Amino acid sequence: MTINSDDFKKALSKFATGVTVVSTLYEGKPIGMTASSFSSLSLDPSLILVSLSKKLFTHKVISDSGVFAVSVLGAYQRELGMRFAGMIPGVEDRFAGIDVETAVTGCPVLPDSLAWLDCRVWEAYDGGDHTIFVGEVVDVYAGERDTPLLYHSRLWRRSEALDLPTVPQTATIVEVGPRDGIQTQKKIIPAVRKVEMIQGLVDAGLRNIQVTSFVHPRLVPQMADAEEVCALLPDIDGVKFSALVLNMKGLERAHASGIKHIEMGVPASETLSKKNANTTIEEGMEAMEAITVQAKAWGMTVRAGVQTAFGCVYEGDIDQGKVVHLAKRFLVMGVDELSLADSSGMGNPNQIRRTVQEVVPLAGDTPVAMHLHDTRGMGLANALAALKSGATMFDSSLGGLGGCPFIKGATGNIATEDTVNMLTDMGVETGIDTHKVAQVSRDLANFLEVPLPSKMVALWEKQNSE
Repeated sequence: MTINSDDFKKALSKFATGVTVVSTLYEGKPIGMTASSFSSLSLDPSLILVSLSKKLFTHKVISDSGVFAVSVLGAYQRELGMRFAGMIPGVEDRFAGIDVETAVTGCPVLPDSLAWLDCRVWEAYDGGDHTIFVGEVVDVYAGERDTPLLYHSRLWRRSEALDLPTVPQTATIVEVGPRDGIQTQKKIIPAVRKVEMIQGLVDAGLRNIQVTSFVHPRLVPQMADAEEVCALLPDIDGVKFSALVLNMKGLERAHASGIKHIEMGVPASETLSKKNANTTIEEGMEAMEAITVQAKAWGMTVRAGVQTAFGCVYEGDIDQGKVVHLAKRFLVMGVDELSLADSSGMGNPNQIRRTVQEVVPLAGDTPVAMHLHDTRGMGLANALAALKSGATMFDSSLGGLGGCPFIKGATGNIATEDTVNMLTDMGVETGIDTHKVAQVSRDLANFLEVPLPSKMVALWEKQNSE
């Protein structure tokens, strides 16, 4: 077999921003495809190393059959690729209505692929969260499109094409400052002043604002005026005001206060679950299911979150499988939004990427929101990793204020100003005026007499003083 290296580079040029799917034969029949990634390629000799996520069944079939075909798609074909991968709920026949080409091995490959390769497996081994297959390229097809990326010798660098977007065009920011941002502050903020702050955030372009939490005032004194705050909220078309509830009593209070959107959550940590709500994880999930049923009966929308999804200060590392399991259970309940919360701020971009890439396909049309704390200075790095992995909704707090009273050492959320500034500079539209948010943040900081963690607020203040 002769491989034209220029054609091969050209065909694989958009791989880093696209999708690769693997199909295989089992007992002579094509059984489906799965998302995968190249780790290493060599044209001379013609070797390939492919890593497949162990959660998908085809890795065993590839081991058994010893042959497979790889179809490399462009970024614009992502949805089609996910359908073939069986990762879009409700699609039963992955091949229905789509003409497929046939590789030499007999496996179907997607139409209009940048490239496909027929491969023979030499060996497989456990690569941690992946099964790694080492094999030989026995045939290759390369398309006549696109420009090459960094691809050289036996090394594949996961570079990105600059002429294709690797992030979405828009993102939704959920402002949690009026709840999460101020809940640990000692100086009580009057309800009227809280509502003035909320109005300022609306004027700055925020359309999703978490305004309070219905918790016991002894546990969180700053939220003791939840009903009063809700009574003073303006009625503005297109603006969604939400509140946190921990139990059925909190839901009843929220409903009586006129709140139409609630948020609830269960930690992936047994220790925090005990500290936060004095329940086990299982008891918490059962309570959340009852809350969801009742909230839906009252016409409310529900967001459910897996808290401490990326680490717990009391238990350390959190098993990703547990997080995915809890997320699935929330989705089965029929929640309207699903959130993954780095409540302790212990997450890192690799954790975020792996979890988001697994949960987003499972969620289907249900939005997945990221609730990130900046405890260790990795908040925006984690937000970027989530953004490029399919999440488009992010919680943030004005000025970067925040922290959980039940989590030792937890600091503020990612700052709204910093998050919006990063997204705007990357060409992601949020509809939010960062300078107006910063003014609301400054007014709040002056009242509380506390410093703001926000980098952008500090920068603007320095520039204005010079």
